[in-house]
Amino acid sequence: MRIDYSLNDTTSGRTHSDIAFWDNIAVAGNYDGFRVFNTDTHLQLGPAFLCRGPQNDVSLWQHNGRLLLFQSIDTPQTNGETVCSQNRTSDTTACGTACFEGIRIFDLTNPSAPVYLKGVYTQCGSHTHTLVPDPANNRLLIYVSSYPASTGPLCVSPHAKISIVSVPLDAPETASVIATPTIDAPPYIGVGCHDITVFLPIHKAAASCQSEGQIWDISDPANPDTLHPLVRVDDPNVNFWHSAEFTWDGQYVVFDDEAQGNFTCSPGQPGQIRIYRVSDGQFMSQFMIPRPQGSLYCSVHNGNLIPVAGRYLLVAAWYYGGTSVIDFTNPSSPHEIAYYDAEGSPTAGEAWSAYWYNGKIYTNDIRRGQDVFNFVLPSSTYGATFTHLNAQTQEDLLPSRRAKPVLSRVLRHRHRGALTGRWARQERHRRVTARARASLLRARG
Repeated sequence: MRIDYSLNDTTSGRTHSDIAFWDNIAVAGNYDGFRVFNTDTHLQLGPAFLCRGPQNDVSLWQHNGRLLLFQSIDTPQTNGETVCSQNRTSDTTACGTACFEGIRIFDLTNPSAPVYLKGVYTQCGSHTHTLVPDPANNRLLIYVSSYPASTGPLCVSPHAKISIVSVPLDAPETASVIATPTIDAPPYIGVGCHDITVFLPIHKAAASCQSEGQIWDISDPANPDTLHPLVRVDDPNVNFWHSAEFTWDGQYVVFDDEAQGNFTCSPGQPGQIRIYRVSDGQFMSQFMIPRPQGSLYCSVHNGNLIPVAGRYLLVAAWYYGGTSVIDFTNPSSPHEIAYYDAEGSPTAGEAWSAYWYNGKIYTNDIRRGQDVFNFVLPSSTYGATFTHLNAQTQEDLLPSRRAKPVLSRVLRHRHRGALTGRWARQERHRRVTARARASLLRARG
């Protein structure tokens, strides 16, 4: 694993957070706003866009040529519903009617000139959010995860809900909250979910709800069954159920424990990944990177899986532990196969998010900004090629390593660039190009 290029931003006090992709456009969030860069030219497109609102987690969606950017705000902002603050003085705890937290929507069609369209207030703000496309109703749904850790005007403990925002694709300026489904989980910071990952082809969501992990039925995406989880998983050794990633065949889910406290990725400490079978919640194994960080904080944080048939490869950020690739093709025996732990100029690494996207690994580092890595040789395409990536929205079901009949069908139709059967039905979620399938097959094994 080697660094390819970096777009460092070491602005004093700035915290870099999540990252999302559409075609060759990448948006990297930070607590002060966001940066846009081109993944082909490796250039930042215009100056950093300032719009204060921690955490400013990001996602992207395009409709009829219009590119939309969504951001999560969970630190109340003075006049934040209509105004993008250029500085940090807008953070407030004196919340009156002008205090805002929730979802912000931007038009990013011209990546060098973002336009703020709409702020949608959600109770207890939006710590993270997850896009759920609903093409049958020409809209985008947003599952908003939050809990009563802040002081918004309508944030009342125990909270115990998520918010669902509906974004009409032809009129995103009219987005609004359409539901606030109740969730059932043991209290931690009130009751609430930190993060939700949806896997659209199997109609399931992996909800990381602080005190436990859950799998929900989202067959009706506007009415997810949050009160009757298909699976509940708990472990007294988990500090904080933070986030999750499905394997691309839908067989397993990885839940991430974000250690709360001065932990360093030493053996036996919190901050590990845990692997479960999706069908019944059977625990398979847990794993900690084999690189203790001395006195520096270390824990798993955000990641995704490389979409390659025949192997389960998790890319993940580990704060001062850097960016790691973990092979759990045998779910009972995960092991690290690559990592990069930046220690030099311009500053030591502290990785927040690390995602595979179209042959490279992109890390948004808390203090460094963007680092981009090659996992294999730059001339070697590895994994399927996607048109976009919002890591918490998994849209494509790839064949299981045991599903030989499916692979034979792909081989049979590869020369025509066509798919049949259940693969064709999956096109309603997103087209995967003929090049994607060819690269998927080359990477098998």
